[in-house]
Amino acid sequence: MLRKLYAIMCMTFLVGFMVSVAMPLQAKVPTHEAERLKTDLTPFGAERAGNAEGTIPQWEGGLTTIPENVKYDPKTTPIRPDPFADDKVLFTITAQNMEQYADKLSEGQKAFFKNHPDSFKMNVYPTRRTAAAPQWVYDNTYKNALNGELTEDGLGVKGAFGGIPFPIPTRGEEAIFNHANAYQGGDTTNLSSSLLVYGDGSKSEGGGGQYIYNRVFYDRNKTLDTFGGYNLDFVVVYEQPARRKGEFILTKYPLNYSETGNQATWQYMPGQRRVRRAPNLAYDTPDPSYGGIANYDDAFMFNGGIDRFNWELKGKKEMFVIYNAYQFDLADVEDLLTPHHFNPKYVRWELHRVWVVEATLKEGVRHNYGKRVMYLDEDTWIILWTDSYDTRGNLWRNAVCTVKSFYDVPAIKQRAVMYFSSEKDIYCVNQVINGAVTPAVREMNLEDDFFTPQNIRKLGRR
Repeated sequence: MLRKLYAIMCMTFLVGFMVSVAMPLQAKVPTHEAERLKTDLTPFGAERAGNAEGTIPQWEGGLTTIPENVKYDPKTTPIRPDPFADDKVLFTITAQNMEQYADKLSEGQKAFFKNHPDSFKMNVYPTRRTAAAPQWVYDNTYKNALNGELTEDGLGVKGAFGGIPFPIPTRGEEAIFNHANAYQGGDTTNLSSSLLVYGDGSKSEGGGGQYIYNRVFYDRNKTLDTFGGYNLDFVVVYEQPARRKGEFILTKYPLNYSETGNQATWQYMPGQRRVRRAPNLAYDTPDPSYGGIANYDDAFMFNGGIDRFNWELKGKKEMFVIYNAYQFDLADVEDLLTPHHFNPKYVRWELHRVWVVEATLKEGVRHNYGKRVMYLDEDTWIILWTDSYDTRGNLWRNAVCTVKSFYDVPAIKQRAVMYFSSEKDIYCVNQVINGAVTPAVREMNLEDDFFTPQNIRKLGRR
């Protein structure tokens, strides 16, 4: 009898342990938790309230229409004027007073001050919580809170479509999938190139051409059952450098990496006149467009499979980040992209709350980063800054992106992405064309069959 009772107790403990291990994978939240998206949380899961000091304001719905103080007609120009051009600098952070603000800086930001004490500074402006999205995206986000969940292995998403997958996250993986599926409007195209800036001020082109985005996950003509399992189709038609002219790259980013593995990538090489699979254009393969100081999985601040790292949601903090970067977009490249780092004159820093996600390399897995610390905007889920460490634990690289409101969409969109390396006096700025950073973005609507290997083969042979 005692032996039988002991066996039952052991089985009960084992079942309870298994449930406790499996439960964190379930991202579905009960209805009363999801209702918070309509009360104390924004529809995307951020805190509606400002901070106690009043330095972060309450979210009031963001920018949802063209502001009255700007003249903008999307039919005549895709360049959006700055609605905050009259804002004044509140204070400036320098290497001399950095310690006063250390709790609101990342380790990489502190390193910028230490490495460039005479030139790097942060001009801090009033915080403007401009994040907004259409109501149908908010409605879908609410549904995702109730139905979206990670796959059993944590490498994919199921039960989510058309909104932030996990607006009330409990795991690092969920936060990263929120970034991958952040709402940035509909399908778009723009000309873009990367520019390498050297310590002596000289510059060279990295590579680029036409960028075409098909945001399948946010296609209003589709549903959870019909969107096909991919969140983004992305085509690059290379125009420079000359050796890559005519090259096409097509990447289809899945929502569920458990089923598909890493993203599906195809490459058309004009010299070979054929399309081939390119599985190596992922993870820590150096991207030649970025001068060797960034990987393919550094694009968009992070992209691709998450299987090589353990992900931990560390919580939230207040942090100075680049936000509402209209002047950055409007500045002339020669004046903006100065040696060592961008010209502080054109950069608007604001204090925002960010989610902190730490990724550590799994044992027995290869990657050139041993650890990555990512800072995600609580209002949009876009990664705004990353500190990346080598496998010896040394801070090695940083990436930063600018964002601003496309108030006529409405959406906050990622604009310029910049990469910095501690071992080289060089940095790379993506999205540069015709002397301007983050060039004109045009809305478009292409059919799904445009984003197929067969079509890029056809386009390449014309």
